[in-house]
Amino acid sequence: MKRERNESGEYVEQVTPDAVLDVFETADLPVLTATEVSEELDCSRASAYNKLEQLVAQGEIQKKKVGARAVVYIFMNDD
Repeated sequence: MKRERNESGEYVEQVTPDAVLDVFETADLPVLTATEVSEELDCSRASAYNKLEQLVAQGEIQKKKVGARAVVYIFMNDD
């Protein structure tokens, strides 16, 4: 799959933080895994994970460890 580049030759962002937040807003529960986000956005798990971690760092979502290697991401809607 050929990725699109901008005028500077950099790759165009395929998965945006806003797209990830939209997944949370339309989910039945505001608790998702990176795999669930990747399936919803039709992207790699690594891409979803990177955006989720970015949103955690920005304070947009929270992260909770639920097993030895498992984590869930939680969206706390302020509305």
